[in-house]
Amino acid sequence: MKDKDTTERHILEQPDIFADVFNRLVRWCNPQLPEVRASELKHLPVHTFRDTARGIRELERDLYMKWCPDWSPDGALVIGNENQTKEERWTIGRLPNYAAGNLMRVLEDGGTALPEIGVILYFGQKKWKGPKTLRELYGHRLASLTPDLIGNDRVTVVDIGDLPWKVIESLESDFREIARLVKCCRSGIPYTGAKGRLKYFVATARVMAAIAGIELSAGMLEELRNMKEEDQTMEMVFPFLSLAEAQKARQACIEAREEGLKAGMRDGIEKGIEKGIEKGIEKGKAEERNIIRKVMEYLNRKGRGMELGEILESSKRMEEILEEIAVSERS
Repeated sequence: MKDKDTTERHILEQPDIFADVFNRLVRWCNPQLPEVRASELKHLPVHTFRDTARGIRELERDLYMKWCPDWSPDGALVIGNENQTKEERWTIGRLPNYAAGNLMRVLEDGGTALPEIGVILYFGQKKWKGPKTLRELYGHRLASLTPDLIGNDRVTVVDIGDLPWKVIESLESDFREIARLVKCCRSGIPYTGAKGRLKYFVATARVMAAIAGIELSAGMLEELRNMKEEDQTMEMVFPFLSLAEAQKARQACIEAREEGLKAGMRDGIEKGIEKGIEKGIEKGKAEERNIIRKVMEYLNRKGRGMELGEILESSKRMEEILEEIAVSERS
């Protein structure tokens, strides 16, 4: 959870990414919100300290932005963002607490109070079942008694996987690929990498790997960083990020576990079984990563990077390219 939140935070810290997400996803869920420009967004500290009856408490946000349009250069709105991969209903009630803590700090420092809204970006594979606004949390009957109550709708949950495809496709930044993957995971549709070049290539790949449950090693990340600019597309990291490859990796682990179990049983001791399982799993993972890395490096050297997706989908093509690599190494 923490690692996923960190990778998601890094990509959303880019003002152009956050503005795209806010304008096309958040405003689709809550149309009354204003449209923002990347140049109008300023970062605020994500750590806030509040003096309570229980002592000093630290409140941490995933992301904190202040909207400063031309007509109000000192700020017109504060936007607090939380990233969630599992539904936690109490989070929707926690955001007003953050807003109250920030308001107290601003007033104590002699600053200007600004209205604040909270956004929860939900990346989970299961549909968000709880309330998506404070109005829904209170219930429409109670909320309707005080329609002008400040804060009634100041928290918005964006369930990315539940958004219509047309909304996801309206995104103009790298976040479109992230949203596509979340939607594919939710819908059970295989994700295929896009050919368009990405502005934040490695950061986007890391978020998508975390969402797909795939761990990118330090060596893999280094390879991604060293790719030519024209190769920095999701198609080039498809073997690491696609659902098909994730399933392949899981199957390899299952087979390796079985091999390890057999090896341990042959040893005839309980510790041998445990060690055999561990070694089998690690061997299976390592061998698969090494093969993919070897093929990717060879294709990149030959200027044939676009063939990678086709090779990974065909066992025959994989055998042919491995034979080609072996011949080149012998010569």
